[in-house]
Amino acid sequence: MKLQYDKTTAWNLVLLIIRFWLGYKMIAASYSSVIDIIFHPKERAFFIKWFGDDLHYPMPLFMAFLAKSAEFTGGIFLFGGLFTRIAASLICFTMFMATVTANLGENFNIDGGFTISYCLFAMIFIVWGGGKYSLDRLFRPKHAKAAISQNVTG
Repeated sequence: MKLQYDKTTAWNLVLLIIRFWLGYKMIAASYSSVIDIIFHPKERAFFIKWFGDDLHYPMPLFMAFLAKSAEFTGGIFLFGGLFTRIAASLICFTMFMATVTANLGENFNIDGGFTISYCLFAMIFIVWGGGKYSLDRLFRPKHAKAAISQNVTG
């Protein structure tokens, strides 16, 4: 029995694996921060100092909550493949900003490598969407499905 290699199926499986991985990483990295900002005054002070004094953002607590919420909600939607391009755009923008504001310089090799990688992985989903194995596919018209299949095989 000879196994047939199907490029479209392989690409959709790769999208699924990367989508699960990136969605999980975003959820895991942001959940505790969102909870801490909401419920723990000591952690709130940490984010105010970090985003305000260190990163010089206006309204530091709001900006921290916005960034961590974008990671969290983007991760949830990306994991399920629902509103994939929008979720990936949130993640991409947030990770780009994290790279250029917080992780450039001496700490780039520690944190910057992660944030720029997450940004680049999110770009895949901005361009390609969630793939065949996503909730987006349930809501997409049939002609869009054919166009994606042609892009992969063509």
